[in-house]
Amino acid sequence: MGMKRIFALVFICLVSGLISPYAFASDGSNPAQLTGDILRVDLENRSIYAEGNVVLKYRDIVIVCNTLEMNAVSGELSASGDVEFREGEDVVTGARLTYDLTSKAGILESGKAAVKGDRMESPMYVTGSRFVAESGKVGIEGGSFTTCDLEAPHYRVEARDIHVYLGDRMELRQLSYWEGSVCVFRLPYLVIPLREDNRFDLPKIGYGEREGWFIKTTYNYYRNPSFRGFLYLDYFSRLGLGFGVKHFYDFRALGAGSLLVYELMNRTTNHGETTLELAHELSLGPMTDCSVGLKYSDSLSLSGVLNTEIAGSARIRYAHSDRSVDLAVDKKQVTGVTQYDQTQVTLLGRWKGAEGLSLSGDVRFFERQVKEGLQKNDQYLNYRIEASKGFEKASFRAIAEQYVKPVDIKEKEEEGEVDPLPYEAIGRAPEIVIEGHPLRLGGFPLRLKWDVAFGRYAERTSLWPGAPILRGSKVHLGIDAVAQSYRLSHWLTGTLSGGLSYDKYSTGDSRYVLQGAFALQARAPDDAAIIYAKYDHCGVFGETPFAFDKKDRKGLLTGRLTLSRGIFTFSIDSGYDFYKKSHEYVTGIIRLSEGRAWAAEVSATYDPRQRNMERAVGKLEVALSDRCLVKTGVRYNFPQEALDRIESHVAFQVSDAWGVEWTVVYGSTSGYRPPGFIRGDVAVTRDMHCRELRLSYSYTENQVWLEYRIKAFPHDSVKMGIGEDGVLF
Repeated sequence: MGMKRIFALVFICLVSGLISPYAFASDGSNPAQLTGDILRVDLENRSIYAEGNVVLKYRDIVIVCNTLEMNAVSGELSASGDVEFREGEDVVTGARLTYDLTSKAGILESGKAAVKGDRMESPMYVTGSRFVAESGKVGIEGGSFTTCDLEAPHYRVEARDIHVYLGDRMELRQLSYWEGSVCVFRLPYLVIPLREDNRFDLPKIGYGEREGWFIKTTYNYYRNPSFRGFLYLDYFSRLGLGFGVKHFYDFRALGAGSLLVYELMNRTTNHGETTLELAHELSLGPMTDCSVGLKYSDSLSLSGVLNTEIAGSARIRYAHSDRSVDLAVDKKQVTGVTQYDQTQVTLLGRWKGAEGLSLSGDVRFFERQVKEGLQKNDQYLNYRIEASKGFEKASFRAIAEQYVKPVDIKEKEEEGEVDPLPYEAIGRAPEIVIEGHPLRLGGFPLRLKWDVAFGRYAERTSLWPGAPILRGSKVHLGIDAVAQSYRLSHWLTGTLSGGLSYDKYSTGDSRYVLQGAFALQARAPDDAAIIYAKYDHCGVFGETPFAFDKKDRKGLLTGRLTLSRGIFTFSIDSGYDFYKKSHEYVTGIIRLSEGRAWAAEVSATYDPRQRNMERAVGKLEVALSDRCLVKTGVRYNFPQEALDRIESHVAFQVSDAWGVEWTVVYGSTSGYRPPGFIRGDVAVTRDMHCRELRLSYSYTENQVWLEYRIKAFPHDSVKMGIGEDGVLF
């Protein structure tokens, strides 16, 4: 968490406790309760005096002190002697408190507070010689903040004067950050906006393959909500100096936005790399707003070619509870080593009527013309317009669509990153579907639903290059039994579903599809044994001329057996397709686990069609002690006769203060790429009670990071773990 957000959390909690909108005047539904060893009432002056173990309770406020004097009419009070001011879970202590419940103003002398936030694992401890609260404003004189619970905290933030303007900004004067008795840095003046989640960041230190060692610093300036921003000053050991400013403005009726100017003096090319960004938003009414954006950047390649990128965007949005329109236009021009022009237009809309009628539309135009580089030309106009309406017993849907597969999707299919679509382009003009709601026929133990559809289609298949466009129409009739489970006995459960459909095509083709599934699951006492079997049938009689609605015949019987007892678990599953007359993979898993102490698992896959082993995976997780955790896993590919994935993760606490951990993943992300190191991280951590210092190195990204973290804010730190790259853990 940035230091700004820490300060903001502290003051918001304090303000909620010190500036409560309560008046002490008589309130029959919420009477005040005052107790003490000695109570005196002055009827003439209408004042109350309490002494010894004094407790004042009013609504959510509790004041505990040794002595208290209060005016029962004005709500002014004075408390002294070990004062505690409580509101909910927030507690502020001090030597003396004067407070006016009517004007919401007060002063707490020698104040201390322990503030707990939702994203904090430990309290924030706040001290100040004087807490001064007024309407809409609070100030702290001689303030100090830390999350360290020691009498002499390891670190603290001090400020001579702090003024908080509620909901607007905080002004801190003579700010200093201390590590023990050492002052790390000082700032004469700092303004922290409270209206946005802006960050006051400590300097960032790291290493990158291109940048070398670097340090990035950010300083925010603030005059008012309409004039504020950030100043950047960075240094890169290989590239040189970088500096810039991001300014936020607000012209009220003329709109608001930001302007970024950044210059990197790249000494490797002796060229100043410039980045300019403008973003502006304008409200055209209570439900309509628009925005524009411009971006320019340039850099000089090592061969002396000037690379530039100019991009612009415009967007207008209209949003209502039952209708909306969103139009966006993006334009980009890239010159240099890579040269291309790109245009994209997107139009989204929806409308919902009072009687259940709704309309939605999605129109996208894209064009890219490449003059030089690895990018590919592409152009398409894709749209989908849908109208639907719900009735008492059925629903109606009409669709008009044109879809052309983008070049980017084709490249991902070739790399195996996404499943390939069976068509290059498809059009529906239109497709009309009427679906009945599930219903029961007498005592028949199934819920049935029906559907009728008509569509006119144009399709270019992707099964072979240069395929012609096929045009035709289809009439569809179908009835389905909704999947439903039945308790056959206390140990046996069955599930049944099914369906029958008929399709007639204008090409002369026709097709019947009969589908059904039946599953049985038997459980022994305490789940010591579970047997699951399912038969999934799809009978196809006839052919379809299209690729988008093709269905494969299937008669798949699958089964799984699971045995569990104590630390031992075993499962095996497989299947057989009667139509294809082929076996599914046989997969077996054996797992031994003794709670958190250790766990071992071995799984293997056998291909009956090829009559050979496909792969085997082994995993081991051992907590050698409270200080050492080891995880390792390997995958063996039998056809390649090689280990195609190896993973290792070790976390070792060398001492109470020092820890070491590393993660290594070796393998391939897809079958089209040779194996290599997918991840290689190592980190050394220094535990400093309430803080943590971490030095990490990433082999795959060739980066080194030095990270300083306050433990009270764990959700805002970067932690090293196996993450998405790991498939075995």
